[in-house]
Amino acid sequence: MKKAYYSKRIYKNMLPKVYVDAISHSFLLFNRAKHFTFQTQVVEKSSGKNKRDKSLHLTVKKRFNMNDYYTNSVVQEANALMTSQSELKKCIFLQRKNKSNPLKRKSKRQKVESPR
Repeated sequence: MKKAYYSKRIYKNMLPKVYVDAISHSFLLFNRAKHFTFQTQVVEKSSGKNKRDKSLHLTVKKRFNMNDYYTNSVVQEANALMTSQSELKKCIFLQRKNKSNPLKRKSKRQKVESPR
């Protein structure tokens, strides 16, 4: 016997325009805050200096006028993105290093084998 699962999917054309605009604004604000948070972390990591007097959470909360729930989500997503980028950087570095080793060995062999 098969079970049927029904979703509670919400379609934009079934909602009043006010709600659609409010949801769109929330997404826009969330993404702007996440971009700001990530860029702030990148600048601080590259310069090695903290340019804020308050925590990143409080800075984002005040700047974008968000509640704690959204601010925590923004900071956590930016931290996850930062961690992901650093791991990706390590992987790319190892790939390039492993790719260049055979080329170095090949060029060394060619130098040794070539008569002068």
